[in-house]
Amino acid sequence: MTESCFRMKGTTLTSIVLEVIQFEPDEFETQLAAKVASAPHFFTRSSLIIHLGLLLSATEFELLVVLCRRHGLQPMAVKGITEELKAVIQDLGMADISQSKLSEKALAPRSEKKATTADAANREVKKEEKTPPPSASPADTFKPAKIVSRPVRSGQQVYAEGCDLVILGAVSEGAEILSDGNIHVYGTLRGRALAGVKGNTAARIFCHTMEAELVSIAGRFVMQENIQQQCWKQPAQAYLHEDALVVEKLH
Repeated sequence: MTESCFRMKGTTLTSIVLEVIQFEPDEFETQLAAKVASAPHFFTRSSLIIHLGLLLSATEFELLVVLCRRHGLQPMAVKGITEELKAVIQDLGMADISQSKLSEKALAPRSEKKATTADAANREVKKEEKTPPPSASPADTFKPAKIVSRPVRSGQQVYAEGCDLVILGAVSEGAEILSDGNIHVYGTLRGRALAGVKGNTAARIFCHTMEAELVSIAGRFVMQENIQQQCWKQPAQAYLHEDALVVEKLH
């Protein structure tokens, strides 16, 4: 019997969603070039999902894809207003995922983080009254943490499936670390760190020195330009508060 030539597996993929609000080619390219230049290690060769919020002609859409590729992005799928673009999407070798559900929630301002202890307690009480605590199952139980004792170099990816991830060294620019649970970096975090990648909103990211290109929890993310305003080159943590991703200095 002939051995199987391949296996198909599910995977965790980090993608950028580009929401197109209006399209004037020159202005679009100018703004796109500036955005890519702000974090080249993050954007260059990153997979891209184009979310069309307006109706484009086939020619306009082809030009949009060309401009994205010109600046190092890799468009792989489209969603949104695509009814008139089915043929050109297929010709460009892309997928139409308009029926798929993506997490594209805008991040709330940092000021929304603050809430009184009493309000938080009241919300928890009401939540407990309405929803009985779920019973634990083997599938919900996390495995022991995955510990990586070496630095994570540029271009490498480390994924901790079903458990926390502990990095004892540094994470270089261009590297990516992912975990279904929490992430702990006992060194400088310069690459991308994505915790709670299967939707665990309680996950957190901790690091000794924060210089990340991007941090993400359960699909919500903050990029380097925002991190630099909060806790750059300091011990830091990232967590979700009321659906907004907070990155702050560890006290």
